[in-house]
Order: sequence, then C-alpha cells, then structure tokens
Amino acid sequence: ILLTAVAWNMSWFVLQAAYVPYAMQVLGMTAEGVGISLAMFGAGMVTGALLAAKIARVVAFGLSIALGPLVSVAAALSMALSIWLPTPVLPCAAFFLFGFGPILWTIGSTTLRQAVTPAHMLGRVSALVMMATAGARPLGAALGGVVGASSGPESCLVLAALGFVVQALLILASPVPRLARLPEMAAA
Repeated sequence: ILLTAVAWNMSWFVLQAAYVPYAMQVLGMTAEGVGISLAMFGAGMVTGALLAAKIARVVAFGLSIALGPLVSVAAALSMALSIWLPTPVLPCAAFFLFGFGPILWTIGSTTLRQAVTPAHMLGRVSALVMMATAGARPLGAALGGVVGASSGPESCLVLAALGFVVQALLILASPVPRLARLPEMAAA
C-alpha cells in the first residue's frame, strides 16, 4: 500500500507539473476551461465518496481498494489519449476519474490500515505514510518539470501514465486485492 501510494503521488505530480501548460498551449484551453477541467477532480471525489458504500457491498473489500489504482490508469490513459485526440473532453474525464478512483482507495486503504495496525502504532504508521507520500510529491513535480522543459508536456503525460501503470501493478501484486473482507482488528 505504501509503495502504491508513493508511486501514485509521484505520477500525479508529474502530471500536475505539465497539465496547465499542456492544456493552454497544446489543447488551446482558456483559463476558465482549465479551471473547469480541474474542478472535475472534485466532482469525481464527491461522486466516488457517495458511491463508496454501494461499491463496497458489490465487490470484495480488497478489490474496492484496488479500484483506485486501476481507475487511475484509465484516467491517465484518457489524459494521454488527448495527445492524439486533442479535445478538452478527455482531460475533463481524466480528472473526474482521478477524483473518483483514488477516493475509493483512500477510504479503503485507510480503513485497512486502521484495522490492522495496533492502536499504539497507528499514529506512527499514519505519519510514515503521510511523510512518504508528501515527500514523493516534490520529487514528482521536479521530475515533471525537468521532463516537460526538455521534452515537452506531452512527454510528462506519457511518463505519468507509465507511473500510474506501475502503481496499479504494485497493488495488484500485493495480497490486498485478494482480501474478501476487512481483516480482524489488530490487538492493542
């Protein structure tokens, strides 16, 4: 879970480093259009949060966690597809999916972490996760800046998509997707 979250955050910030120049210079979007596309992230998060309980009733617990990384791959591919089909619709769809899937991840992975971590360790484990994921963000932004400056924003979209594939492979290779239900609470 930690490695998946770090890879997701790095990929997200590679994408963030290039998105506004890409949207305005390549797709020809206005500031208003960029703002609307970015707002789709919030719309996706709200929608995902509202549907999380229903999704959790339909799919196994571990799969509901893995949906976040899998939906992020679909989002990244939608964004990258806009290189060949330059329309603002694809980034809007991508940002919606980037909100929708990862909120399912956040709800499920936080629930799992709180269930399996002994109470006296929960603060330290949560702090480690926060430090690792927050620490990955400037690395991703710097990588995105370097790649974008040297190869163009389209290269960042492709790099980000590859990073999102990596984070999905990391969680799929773990035991998490095979969890049928939430494990028993850890002993204090």
